[in-house]
Amino acid sequence: MKALIAISVSREWVETEFLQQIGTWKLPTGWQVKLGWFRQFTAQERHNVSIGEAKYNYDRILFMDTDQIYPPEYVEKMLAHDEPVVTALNVSRYYPYEFTLYNFDGVDDQNGIMVPRYKTMKPPDDQQIFECDMTGTGSLMVDPKILDRLELPYFKDVLDEEGAKRLIPDDFYFCWNLHKAEIKVTVDQSIIVKHLAKIVVSPYNTVDLRRAWDKVNSGQGHWKDGRR
Repeated sequence: MKALIAISVSREWVETEFLQQIGTWKLPTGWQVKLGWFRQFTAQERHNVSIGEAKYNYDRILFMDTDQIYPPEYVEKMLAHDEPVVTALNVSRYYPYEFTLYNFDGVDDQNGIMVPRYKTMKPPDDQQIFECDMTGTGSLMVDPKILDRLELPYFKDVLDEEGAKRLIPDDFYFCWNLHKAEIKVTVDQSIIVKHLAKIVVSPYNTVDLRRAWDKVNSGQGHWKDGRR
């Protein structure tokens, strides 16, 4: 079995914390794992190039972003899953630091352009493994065999009629296509991924971070870099 770890370099730099992880990830027995670095101009280019490579040459593709921290057992635990689409538990990089788990809630017509409505989902307290409709690609694994069931392109930014405003990002578009093909995203909340923001954001400190944010924006403090 072969897996491609597709690492998206989304900025002009790669965070040191990400580089320090390389070589620490445990690899499961029976898997050949290759790391690929993708630095195309846009996220949709990176994602389409990497998933196109996986379609013909790999049994799984694991997306990674260079602004995240992955636990040593990340690759091993993800590849233990046999569901078609799997994600770890993740939170957004910016306030309000919400879980990046969503369910679709209908469709809106925005001047002739159809876009999905969605709502944030809270992980259930009594289930380690559960399903959602949509998530980002920062900790996503896909079985390429499902790609023949999806529309092309797999990833696309949906823009308004003037091409000036992004209505949905490319990874949400990918999940919308999964939804149309009746494919759910499996979530394993025993696998915790952290975002590299000005501070490390994880599922367990979001309440404290929201309180800090509210205090700063009510005039009771300043961020370290001087911005409010």
